[in-house]
Amino acid sequence: MHRNLTSLAAEEFDLLVIGGGITGAFVAHDASLRGLRTALVEKGDFGAFTSSASSKLLHGGVRYLPKGQLWKVRESYRETAIFQHIAPHLTRWLPFLVPTESGSLMKGRAAMHAAMLLYSLCGAGLDRLITDRSKQPPPRTFLAPGKARERAPLLTALPRLTGAQVLWESHMHSSERMTLAVVKSAARHGAEAANHLQVDSLLAEHGRVSGARVTDRISGDRFAIRARLTVNAAGPYVQGINESVPQLRLKERLTGFSKGVHLVVRQLEPEYALALTTGKKIEGIVSRGGRHFFIIPWRGCSLIGTTNVPFNGQLDEVRVTARDIDDFLADINGALPEARLTRDDVRYSFCGIYPLIASEVRADTYQGTGEYQVIDHGRANGVDGIITALGAKYTTARRVAEQAVDLAATRLGRSGAGCRTSVEQLVEGAIDDIETFRRDCRRRYREDLEPATIDELVRNHGCGLHELVEMGRERDLLQPVAPDRPTLAVEVEHAVQSEMALTLDDLLFRRTGLGTIGHPGEAAVARCADLMGARLGWDEAEKARQVAAVNSRYAYP
Repeated sequence: MHRNLTSLAAEEFDLLVIGGGITGAFVAHDASLRGLRTALVEKGDFGAFTSSASSKLLHGGVRYLPKGQLWKVRESYRETAIFQHIAPHLTRWLPFLVPTESGSLMKGRAAMHAAMLLYSLCGAGLDRLITDRSKQPPPRTFLAPGKARERAPLLTALPRLTGAQVLWESHMHSSERMTLAVVKSAARHGAEAANHLQVDSLLAEHGRVSGARVTDRISGDRFAIRARLTVNAAGPYVQGINESVPQLRLKERLTGFSKGVHLVVRQLEPEYALALTTGKKIEGIVSRGGRHFFIIPWRGCSLIGTTNVPFNGQLDEVRVTARDIDDFLADINGALPEARLTRDDVRYSFCGIYPLIASEVRADTYQGTGEYQVIDHGRANGVDGIITALGAKYTTARRVAEQAVDLAATRLGRSGAGCRTSVEQLVEGAIDDIETFRRDCRRRYREDLEPATIDELVRNHGCGLHELVEMGRERDLLQPVAPDRPTLAVEVEHAVQSEMALTLDDLLFRRTGLGTIGHPGEAAVARCADLMGARLGWDEAEKARQVAAVNSRYAYP
């Protein structure tokens, strides 16, 4: 995958996709599979904004049961199953413990059993979409109080515990590499993709959108990209981009934004994820007592999310503050005193902005929604040539993209080809049996790498591991860049050469995840800067700027 700005400036495309998060990535992937000449542009790095700022979960839809949205439950369950098939290396089934307690009808065992029965009915028959038997979800079970405390000692802090439901959810080792895999798959089928390419405004001529004006944030060059049809999939930025053409409006205007913060802390529970409630309110027909937060075992740490705080600032300036961290730690310790978390336990934190459609944005109530919008502005606003695709969550991004491309193909007179993204495996994901593949890789490369390193390469690169190891052998790059992290020097080279990593931030937080579990150390960061700089022509001053940008990730105002 290579960044070809010359081609973007010279050609007229069938489809221009604005936004390289998971929704835009799937739009480009779907369109390219259908034979549409497609361009994808992203103002930052692929998946760097909202798509990376999550708990890394592909939710099976159980969150929609309290709202009575059974159709959303089944939709989410289906999409979760599809992800197991198209990206078997990037997903795993993670056991959640959901406690039941006495003294509350909705937190009791009977309510939990009823919910699980309804959940099973909503997902009936969908596991057949997973062709690899080793990727089938394990059966759900219910643990008695003693067994629940034995499995997760932190639950001893809940005095009214009557048991715990084991609910298996799909978790991504790296949501960033999942998004990248979708972009790479689009590129494999002919799409032109470019990160760090900002849309300044839409091109509008005679009541029709014909592309966009863009600025290369690396070189500063400006040019126009022309397309017969444009899909705006820029997440929180959709409204701002559309406003460059005054007539364009969303069906339901964004009324605000919510900031969700996640913390990466010392590992609290190595095997099970915990779903616990806070005193914060949640919208729904029924409630288990308040907004949930999750404690998830991840990369030898615990990933905890998420908060819900109204955000009124500039989108480009969103970041985690010291107050965000302190407030969230208070919530966590209030719900689970045994955790005893302090600021010193926080290794890294990140946040994302989520668009809201609500008459009132409330600071004390979780207002998350699974609703999405796909808008044909020719019909809605009388402006042809543009569709807005505004997704609500990672899990259903593929489905949102399918609807958007169905509409785009019809508008372009190319409706003959159907969607194939539910069956076409992603780049590096063409693996029929992931467990057999992992064992074969361990055996094949046992002279080169430790088993844990091989497993990490499988989780990040799937069948692309073979190319990486061969490159590492040839260039003597099979050494880790940090003594306590599994990232290899060859992954740095590969990220620059074949995955469009243009900044040190791209590398450490999205291509490798090296920086996502805490600062990897000055020596490791300098080593990565040297490797990237040699490829990208950085001088010492530029390397220093890149290192400073990475270090700022760990400073909280």
